[in-house]
Amino acid sequence: MYKAILYKEWIKIRWWVIGYLVVMLGSLIYIGLDVRQWFEMNDAIRVWLYVIQRSVPFFKSLKFIPVFAGILLAIIQFVPEMVKKRYRLTFHLPIDENKSLLFMSFVGLGMIALFSLLVLVSLAVVSSIYFPHEVSAISLLTVAPWLLASFVAYLGASAITVDPSWKYRVVYAVLLYPIVQSLFLGGNLGLYRFSLISYIFLSLIFILIVLFPGYRLRKGSRL
Repeated sequence: MYKAILYKEWIKIRWWVIGYLVVMLGSLIYIGLDVRQWFEMNDAIRVWLYVIQRSVPFFKSLKFIPVFAGILLAIIQFVPEMVKKRYRLTFHLPIDENKSLLFMSFVGLGMIALFSLLVLVSLAVVSSIYFPHEVSAISLLTVAPWLLASFVAYLGASAITVDPSWKYRVVYAVLLYPIVQSLFLGGNLGLYRFSLISYIFLSLIFILIVLFPGYRLRKGSRL
């Protein structure tokens, strides 16, 4: 049964995967070429001082791509389930509907995790070529909150899409928006190096938020 659900999810998200891969690879290639041009036109020490002293992320073009990709993935996954109440068919499957909803969510989270890993590895390679180890490490800590925001945004958008009540949709948005927004405060390198772990644990709690709309649907709630 899980294989059938996995196949169904893949059919829905395959174009998202291809599109996101093209956009992300294009962005990463652009960053690599842009950094190379910096060093071709300037002395390496001057570039290092510019990045370190001014705390300028050389990868800032990536900032909002993951979070919008996470929201789009949730819409692609769950809007078809809500059309003509198709999600209610999961109530008649041989597995618990909560497990089914969680599995669908984990498919989405898994895809976001794979792309996040791609970003981290690519930035690690680019930064290690042109910058000292310290800059490479702080760069990964800087991009990590942006990637974490994509997970939170995905979970929030999933709950908003699944829940039939606009009242609860507003509640989810009010709860999750400040968390997502707080992960984009400032643009300095390493701004979240001391608080990132706290944000990660806080984000893990929101995995459970997708179960509440499913429970309400099971009970037939619309308010």
